[in-house]
Amino acid sequence: MTVVGLFSLVGVCILLLSSPEDIFSNLMVIDVSKTHKTPYEILVTTIFDFKNAEELGNLPKDIGGLHSRDVPISKTEGKMGAVMKRMYSNGTDAVLFMLLSSENMSAFHSLEVCYGGRWNVTEKEVIPIRVRRLGEGGFHNVHVNKFVVQRGNLEMVVLHWFMWKSGVVRTEKNFVLIQVATPIEESKERAIDLTKRFTADFFLRIYKPVTKSKIIAEQLVDRFGLFGFVINLLLIGLPLIMIFNARIRGR
Repeated sequence: MTVVGLFSLVGVCILLLSSPEDIFSNLMVIDVSKTHKTPYEILVTTIFDFKNAEELGNLPKDIGGLHSRDVPISKTEGKMGAVMKRMYSNGTDAVLFMLLSSENMSAFHSLEVCYGGRWNVTEKEVIPIRVRRLGEGGFHNVHVNKFVVQRGNLEMVVLHWFMWKSGVVRTEKNFVLIQVATPIEESKERAIDLTKRFTADFFLRIYKPVTKSKIIAEQLVDRFGLFGFVINLLLIGLPLIMIFNARIRGR
């Protein structure tokens, strides 16, 4: 009974200290750092499983006014964890879209290292992107990493962000990285604008932002007052009674 009581107590605590979205929604976390939470972290829902290769094939073929074609993944990119590579273009503009999964990586390197070996990283910053609120009107901001890299006469703008399933501890073996890149041809500003427009449309069509509500324990008190407080005590108290009762009988 002690073991049952302990498991029950842990389960009740997890339930009461969670929001309904944690339990009943397939939440994803998006952030600009793969190692720690930043002020730019957002919660979203999505219908896609980004670690399922078959589902990835259902990602929109047209994004930001550009049409896609699949591009072969090189052996080096495969070692980096690439599981999808597409070129989106309209005959004038082109964006290279790549999705990398840490589970497929032989070793993950930061983009500074990846590009730093072959490219000169000339700019690095976190930038906001305005995304229209689907069906709600108005806009909200998302933040992504922006790199400008150079090799010889070729310059590129690279945007990227990280994703995890909500509640998962961040490690180098459980994230998904999405990268959007385009060459700088006419001007850097135009290239940045192109990648931002593509990313904004990607967020609009793939993700839905979520705001977490209060934890269940608080919602019970808010809704039922004193009775809600009693419910919390009973839910926590019953497993404790089981644990202490088993210990007393064991003496």
